[in-house]
Amino acid sequence: MIQKLKGLIKIFILVDLILIINSCKQSHKIGLFGQENAVWTESIYLRGYKPSNLKKLSDNDLRKYANTLKRNRIKYAYLFAGPYDEKGFLPDYAFSSLAKESVRKLKKYYPEIVILPWIGGVQNKTVYLGNSAWVENALKDTEKLVQVLDVPGVHVDFEYILKDNPYLDRTINPEKLGDKETYGKNVNEFHKKLRALLPDKFISSVVVSSASDTKPWKRKTTFSELETLIKYVDQLSFLFYDTHIDSQEVFEKNCVEQLNHIKALKRFNTNTQFLISIGTFVNRLELQDFRNLTVESVPNSLETIKKSSIAVNDSEKIVDGISIFCDWHTEKREWAQFREHWVEKQY
Repeated sequence: MIQKLKGLIKIFILVDLILIINSCKQSHKIGLFGQENAVWTESIYLRGYKPSNLKKLSDNDLRKYANTLKRNRIKYAYLFAGPYDEKGFLPDYAFSSLAKESVRKLKKYYPEIVILPWIGGVQNKTVYLGNSAWVENALKDTEKLVQVLDVPGVHVDFEYILKDNPYLDRTINPEKLGDKETYGKNVNEFHKKLRALLPDKFISSVVVSSASDTKPWKRKTTFSELETLIKYVDQLSFLFYDTHIDSQEVFEKNCVEQLNHIKALKRFNTNTQFLISIGTFVNRLELQDFRNLTVESVPNSLETIKKSSIAVNDSEKIVDGISIFCDWHTEKREWAQFREHWVEKQY
């Protein structure tokens, strides 16, 4: 009887040890998935009305938006401040008293928020990074924007749309797309000058995925270009959507590769945050070849990122957060999926 009792005690002790070990493992892995989350946000909050239907911004809109960000642990709000124009200037509304008041109220309703005006545009449409006069105007207006809105920094989003792609913006003259090879260097030079101009400000930027099998409709940044870019930014998002991938196996393989790229880049600048971007926007017909929602859905994208993070390094955080494109298309169902698969049920 005593021997049986001793045997049961040993079993109970062993079970307790297993539970403790599993609990430690689980809490350890929770730390792998960073919560420096961000979202691209429509212009209504700085413009004062919605361009699509002219609906005016209300105080309730600001409160509701602040609550949405807080509930979903979104720290960084990229508020659209308009693209630069053909001379390098930002639109007047971004500097308006209404824009300043919106920023003030959002900080009041959600004190932890980090507001980063979203600026940039499409190369050879309104952006001309190879033109020194354009760059000088853009830098000056960016500095002015940060001062006027009293924000800690900016989010820069430049795009180079490939001319042989069916999603090519028809307002772009294909004959102007001759600077593809110098584009990466020009982007880096802009960020270098922006960093010199705003040495103590938070600079966020974005590029498409650098993984081998991803085939987006925008120019991909080379790894050597990324090594230079991260010297000048505090945060960099990789767009892991519009990948042109239909297979979960290939999607996962490329997610692992993307995270390995991030792991390697961290050696060049340990202070840069690295975010992975997922898409919630409407999957229009012209994009469906690039975005297969079987693999690029919110739940599957997030679970693939988590699984890949553990595969790359199960004891070190690789992904600092998720960036979501975009707030105006994110439905309640998708916010709930984001909370479930990233914020709450992390492992």
